[in-house]
Amino acid sequence: MTLFYLAMPSLALLLTLVLLYRQRREYHQTFEELPTGLCVVGGDNRVQRWNRQMSNLSGISADDAIAESIANLPSPWPEALNEALLDPKGTVIKQSLGYDDNGGERWVILHSSALQLPGRKRQILVEDISDYQRLQDELLHNERLASVGRLAAGVAHEIGNPVTGIACIAQNLADNADAGELEQGTSEILKQTDRISRTVSSLMQLSHPGSSAREADAVPCNLADCIDEAIHLLSLDLDVPRGNFRNDSDRELLVRGDSQLLLQVFLNLLDNARSAAATEGPVIIDAQQDGETTTITIDNPGPAISAEVISQVFEPFFTTKDVGEGTGLGLALVRRMLEDMGGSVSLLSPSPKTPGRGVRARVVLFAAEYARSFE
Repeated sequence: MTLFYLAMPSLALLLTLVLLYRQRREYHQTFEELPTGLCVVGGDNRVQRWNRQMSNLSGISADDAIAESIANLPSPWPEALNEALLDPKGTVIKQSLGYDDNGGERWVILHSSALQLPGRKRQILVEDISDYQRLQDELLHNERLASVGRLAAGVAHEIGNPVTGIACIAQNLADNADAGELEQGTSEILKQTDRISRTVSSLMQLSHPGSSAREADAVPCNLADCIDEAIHLLSLDLDVPRGNFRNDSDRELLVRGDSQLLLQVFLNLLDNARSAAATEGPVIIDAQQDGETTTITIDNPGPAISAEVISQVFEPFFTTKDVGEGTGLGLALVRRMLEDMGGSVSLLSPSPKTPGRGVRARVVLFAAEYARSFE
């Protein structure tokens, strides 16, 4: 009996050790089988853990990564992991890792957070969003092509008129060799040619696939010119009222972004504002720079919308239009495009310009001269 009681603590200890071993094995298996890349970095920036998905994403085995300084890992991982570790919020919205063997661009989102363990350890989650990014790019390109299709009739009209004018002027010049008429006719032909060139250029810019650029790749863009271009394109849509726009933006104001993406952003926002305003007054566009950021406001005087609608308008496939008149993707793509450029978009209703009525779209972008957030 004495021996039995002496053996009890040893048995309890053995059971505890077995339980701890099983828990540790389950933890290790969970860590390894996560569908998201996960690594743990110590205070000396050396890799301590590196799961299977990290190996799949990077092509770097756990044996090669563990105990190695992240600075010595193959590119682009030192830059990507360092950016996540140094980001104050611990989140890198989007990071390109180059191209895979099939030529597809690889995109990830990185999150880092401190672990409540000795040694100032941090964990970094790496989420592969390549398929999502390709789908987004395809949706955006389809949205552009749909816009081009809607404008086709207007483009034909816009080009057809000056072509007819040029033909008439050329005929007159052929019949009259007067020097004065020749100079005037030549000037008018150049004017009509410029009109055609602008229309073709606008259409090419709209149909261009743009880029999946992160904010680091953004370049200075003239804000007022981009808004003017969107207004010009909307004027080519013959199936809806022409719209009354007033662009009060400073002509010299520059923002950082991708010109093709910005054109699509303003095309969507101004088209929505035009539809809501109907014949009730001009859509007013203004912009103000405040330190590092520039805020663009688009005010339409149409009916106000409820807070419930505002909370959903940027969600994919949500639309207040009749069936067949909208996909519900326009504003969702606008938000994503702006986020890719480090910006944001929001709606406010009623608009401060028209108390009790209207909607204000508010776009925030980085001013061109402030590169700190991009480099």
